[in-house]
Amino acid sequence: MSENNQYKFNEGENYQFKIIGYTEIPGTDESFFILTNPFGGKHLLKAIHYAHYNLQIDQEVNCKIDKINCSGKIYLEPENPIYKEGERYDFEFVKIIDHINSVGENEKVAVVKDQFGKEIICSLPPDCKLSDNIKKLQCEVLRIKKGELFLSMPETTEKNEDREIGNKYWFTVIEIKEIENNTDYYILKDDYENLYSLKKDMYEHYGFRLNQKAECTVTKYNIDGHLKIEPIHPHYEIGKIYNFKYLKTLNEKDPLGNFENVIIVEDILGVKTKVRSQNINPNTKFPETIECKVDGIRKGKAILSLA
Repeated sequence: MSENNQYKFNEGENYQFKIIGYTEIPGTDESFFILTNPFGGKHLLKAIHYAHYNLQIDQEVNCKIDKINCSGKIYLEPENPIYKEGERYDFEFVKIIDHINSVGENEKVAVVKDQFGKEIICSLPPDCKLSDNIKKLQCEVLRIKKGELFLSMPETTEKNEDREIGNKYWFTVIEIKEIENNTDYYILKDDYENLYSLKKDMYEHYGFRLNQKAECTVTKYNIDGHLKIEPIHPHYEIGKIYNFKYLKTLNEKDPLGNFENVIIVEDILGVKTKVRSQNINPNTKFPETIECKVDGIRKGKAILSLA
């Protein structure tokens, strides 16, 4: 994925992209659509996630900037041909199953089928009673990621109306819990007794303690209908410029065969981070510290650009 003009983009924005090609990665079973953005940069879109979208070369596609990760890479989410985030639709009801959610609790979820024939789980309100002869279930589309719908019954969504995505709130760290693949998570609770999880190894440098209050930004919905949060960084503030320890410059190859230079820096907490820019010269001798702007915080790491 080319990083040309990447900092013209912000998460949540929508732009028109054009599909200009299709490529398969030699030696793998991975294939990608190649898209161009309005500023000339190229992006890769994993084809398997969007097989049901019937995307075609030369097609203009409206895409949301879904994520800019801690290495500065941009991830796109093409507009779904049928469903829109925040809207409610009737889905074919399939069955009720037990499911371990993102905070490690066992809960009942409905399995429904969308208009593409794909089965999806839908979070249910506690103590939900469905009719024995139910055929359709109205669900709200909370989020669309990698072509998959994140669903919840409207009654469940309404519980979260006091916590708006993008706003900051206070949470309490209540336990450390093993949830999946022997992985520990911090479990946090809000004032409404709702639970949230943070992968422990991503935030150990924050120094969280049990019963500690932590200010966090609500970022988006998880696949199980739970909201996701990002703690406020203990040192860095988004939009400000700081000095970072320069470690080295790397020349990386992307799946398109293009090479780009990236700088590796270390922050004040000892976390190593990539800085991407089309203006990096591999022969430049950088000083021991360089100035970078904090464009965002994700998974406990600062997203940086050269100041």
